[in-house]
Amino acid sequence: MNKQLTLIASSLVAALSPSVYASNDVSQFDEVVVTGTRSEESIKNIPASIAKITSEDIENNLAVDVKQALKYEPGVSVNGQGRFGMEDITIRGMSGSRVKVMVDGVEQMASYNPGAEAMRMNSNNYEVDTLTAIEVNKGPSSTLYGSDALGGTVLLRTKNPEDMLLDGDDSHFGVTSGYAGANGEYKAGFEAANRTGDLETMLIYTYRDGHETDAYNTHDKSKGIDRKSADPQDINSHNVLAKAFYQINDNHRIGFTGEYFTRNAEGAILSRDGYEPMPGFNYTRTSGNDDDSRKRFGFEHEWQADNVVFDSLKWHLNWQERKTEHNNYDHTDRYGYRDRYRSGKESSTQFDAQFGKELAFDNSTHNLTYGLSLVNDKFDISYTDYFFDSNTSKPGPEEVPKSKSEKRAVFLQDQIYLLDNKAVITAGVRYDDFEAKPDASSGLKDHNSDAFTMRLGGVYHFTDNLSTYAQYSQGFRAPSLYEMYYAKDNSSSGYVIEANPDLKPEESNSYEVGLRANGRVGELHLAAYYNDYKNFIQATTTNINNVDHTINENVEEAKIYGAELGAKLWLDEVIAAPMGTYARASVAYMNGEDKKTGKKLDTLAPLTSVVSLGYDSPEETWGSAIDVTMVASKDKWQEEDNVNAAGYTVVDLTTYARPVKDLTVRAGLFNALDKKYWQYQDLEGAKPTTDGLERRTQPGRNFGVNVKYDF
Repeated sequence: MNKQLTLIASSLVAALSPSVYASNDVSQFDEVVVTGTRSEESIKNIPASIAKITSEDIENNLAVDVKQALKYEPGVSVNGQGRFGMEDITIRGMSGSRVKVMVDGVEQMASYNPGAEAMRMNSNNYEVDTLTAIEVNKGPSSTLYGSDALGGTVLLRTKNPEDMLLDGDDSHFGVTSGYAGANGEYKAGFEAANRTGDLETMLIYTYRDGHETDAYNTHDKSKGIDRKSADPQDINSHNVLAKAFYQINDNHRIGFTGEYFTRNAEGAILSRDGYEPMPGFNYTRTSGNDDDSRKRFGFEHEWQADNVVFDSLKWHLNWQERKTEHNNYDHTDRYGYRDRYRSGKESSTQFDAQFGKELAFDNSTHNLTYGLSLVNDKFDISYTDYFFDSNTSKPGPEEVPKSKSEKRAVFLQDQIYLLDNKAVITAGVRYDDFEAKPDASSGLKDHNSDAFTMRLGGVYHFTDNLSTYAQYSQGFRAPSLYEMYYAKDNSSSGYVIEANPDLKPEESNSYEVGLRANGRVGELHLAAYYNDYKNFIQATTTNINNVDHTINENVEEAKIYGAELGAKLWLDEVIAAPMGTYARASVAYMNGEDKKTGKKLDTLAPLTSVVSLGYDSPEETWGSAIDVTMVASKDKWQEEDNVNAAGYTVVDLTTYARPVKDLTVRAGLFNALDKKYWQYQDLEGAKPTTDGLERRTQPGRNFGVNVKYDF
């Protein structure tokens, strides 16, 4: 840790020394992102922490999914492991539907997790090989994106034809293949793009075939709750992404997008064999067969109007559907051989229109962005229990009724450039209206709620290479269908779960200040934040006549605060190392508590830092990097008997080479020191007596290799 602190201190000294301002070299702060303002803007003009992971970063780190793509980003973690894969993303202590995820501006459905192992509708259906970037807005951003952006926003941007083509008429074709040792996955795919005149087209296909992600112990062949290895699964996926754009004339451009993702996972659940929740109810021969899919179709239109009301208009209409089917096979003493079939389908139709207008005055320029958003969702689950011994079936336990929901919003943002663009002020407001309608047969009433959010921030550029920023922003999250309408009367077993359609939206207020510097020797980003949350939805239980009655209520308040530092040094400028040698360091600290109980929040990540040393040859023909991730222990939980997460240090090695033109070979050795460790989020709610703690470990030493050839 002392070496890390020395590197950070050196970065600070270098970044704040006069020599850092002597150059206008391009840095990460000149990168263009979308999440900060809903339109393309340089990070340096955004008064908030915005992270961008490029397709090159994803490829260099040999990432096979979103979790691996984001693993080095401070303050961000991806949750979910085992049979159902990625569940959600945590940003600065906020997770689940409190973080909004979008693909090309299309909002994604939050994971549905009713608790039982038989059913999940997870966010495990994104193909990283289609992405040109992942952008993370690390704070409440509801004025930009509405509900669920309470704690932040993640935007997955897929590739366009222009990302693969040169100017003028051009064609591109590339093939890729790879292997990942942590889950024995083989990958094969291709991408093709063409521009002929005013027409651009693109097609990307990726196939993956592997098994479960290993736990640290990969040799335990036993069955039962003490099994140490991950349950075996065969997993394969297909993803097809197609796009076409046509430039009608100088003012109008239209585009079509189609994407289809499917994932199948099949395997024995050996850790459940022999499980006996009660006398006479023993599980044997347990297995699962899961099919998950996501498909979307979209149309978009851009109009360069240059009229009095707006200079530009971009609108898009998208339809998306997510489906999941889980077959849960087992044999029990009570029911014999059976299949608990669980299926769910959620579809969404989304319309978004965004107008842009620039107003120039003597001493300022205003970039206005305004528009509206409409989202219509349909949610439906179906459960059936099949009993093969008796050749009978019955409906499974009802959870959430078939429901519809609608979101309607209008928004306005003004980005003001002052003092010869040295000062940039960003102000925004948004009004959202939310409505949920359960099926009439449920007997539950409709829900209506709304929210008004605002943000105000500013950036001041002392020089071209040094700036500071500050921002106040608000966020909100409408209650989910699950939180409002999940109900179950099981009083014979001593509990009742009651629906509550009267829940109010959760709210947040965020304050952030930061400093950015870059120049000849490196760059620096320092941010500090304080987030205040209220109306948190929490389940409360009251015992009435020896029956536990549980209901969701707006009872919780919380605060989270912290600081993040990121620095990069060009070592060839600092210590005369070979040209292309660099060092990077990032540190993320966060703290916070439930304001009612004073206890630490389970979602708070422990102190985390990443230190990297790398080299890229000036000719970009080869390069390598070593990444060292250091995570402190987590021993403060809301439940005192929660298992502590021990601290750990993990070392990853990656390298790439281009032996001939257009051929790139990448290889990586991950967890090179073969460290046994747990990620804190995988131990939330775990007790010393909880079974399967060994199965929650991360993979030991493993390797990966990718080969890509572009024609």
